Amino acid sequence: MREGYNNLHIVTVDGLDRIYEDGGILYEDGVITHVGDRAYIEEKAGELKIELKDGKGRYLFPGLINTHTHLYQDIMKGMGSDLSLEDWFPKSMAPAGAVLRERHVAAGVKLGLAEAIRCGVTTVADYMQLQPVKGLGKLELDIAKDMGVRMVYGRGYRDIGKKELVEKAEDVFADVTALKEEFEGDGMYRVWLAPAAGWGASLELLKATREYADRNATPIMMHMFETGTDDKISRERNGKSAIRHYEDSGLLGSDLLAVHSVAIGEEEISTYARNHVSVSYNPIANMYLASGVAPVGEMLKAGITVAIGTDGAGSNNDNDMLEAMKFGALLQKTFHKDPLAMTAGGMLRMATIEGARALGMDRLVGSIEVGKKADFFLFDPAKSVKSCPVHDIVATLIYSGDHKAVDTVVINGKTVMEEGRFLLADEQEILNTAQLMAEDLVRCIQENQ
Repeated sequence: MREGYNNLHIVTVDGLDRIYEDGGILYEDGVITHVGDRAYIEEKAGELKIELKDGKGRYLFPGLINTHTHLYQDIMKGMGSDLSLEDWFPKSMAPAGAVLRERHVAAGVKLGLAEAIRCGVTTVADYMQLQPVKGLGKLELDIAKDMGVRMVYGRGYRDIGKKELVEKAEDVFADVTALKEEFEGDGMYRVWLAPAAGWGASLELLKATREYADRNATPIMMHMFETGTDDKISRERNGKSAIRHYEDSGLLGSDLLAVHSVAIGEEEISTYARNHVSVSYNPIANMYLASGVAPVGEMLKAGITVAIGTDGAGSNNDNDMLEAMKFGALLQKTFHKDPLAMTAGGMLRMATIEGARALGMDRLVGSIEVGKKADFFLFDPAKSVKSCPVHDIVATLIYSGDHKAVDTVVINGKTVMEEGRFLLADEQEILNTAQLMAEDLVRCIQENQ
């Protein structure tokens, strides 16, 4: 199917950072075929007999890429307030995880994806860290398919911790294999390995993870150095620093996405760079749990790919990438006392093409270029008092971005939201169910205590 828009201000985020102030776009079967000035697009549309939609002067951006979240936590907003990471997980997340069931996960995932779409996100990397019952991966990927969102599904697991949360490696890998066979193939859905963290995975499990990853071309995402706990426990348990333990286990590689990476220094950064590890920066969760500030500038100087994520609503209270971009930039500026420590343009790249690169999808998405997937959103500042007026549209998106100004979202060439209206989901039903399941989850926790 051939479709297209004209009368758009297009921010491509391509290799040359091209901007078409009066441009258009054509796409066919989910792939961008033409992008450029309005006259050029109208000429090509005429040749191809495509009836163009009027972009109404709106701004077109590549779809945002959230490289780390926990979607099921969207029904857990506000449940773990004012705690450190070390207290937050055992007091808030673990009790919920023990009683988490399909109905809770479904409600959280639907709400989280609806929130993602509202914020212009077209690709979500979801780390489903808890697996108290079987079948949650298929449940989540089916929901993503129904809602039209591109997803990297991280199948979480651990072999250290409460018995309700521990799994055997062979069972985990069998589940990953089955999910890959069912969902992978067209680029819309990918399945990754997601060991919990160094303190939740034995040396044997890390080695087994690397072996499976290499044998089955399956990338890995893992919480790393969110606080100093990684290093403290590794020295006690393994007699060496965490970064040495990770490298010796074979875990590190170009297919590893290290989530957080806050409590790191020169040794960790140089080891990441040497092993071509990518990083997902999660500023709001790091502030919410008082974990610290990730040394983003130092990582970028070392040549490390750094992307951005919201983290789950349990440690953020939303899945708003627009908010994460603003806080992510401001946190770096404040910490370094340097207004150029993170710029609006740099943050936009982190949320688009660098996010795609961190997920190994930069040939597929992350910028508006011919041959890439038609993943984009239209932004209309006139629909939001926060986003209006505009002097510099990139600065507006990063520092004044509002989900109310996200007008239309297209993923893989399919319009999933048009002029603020969901086309593939009933938003009100999602909201109503989320509230009911949030209350139900609390009752289940209380009954289990």
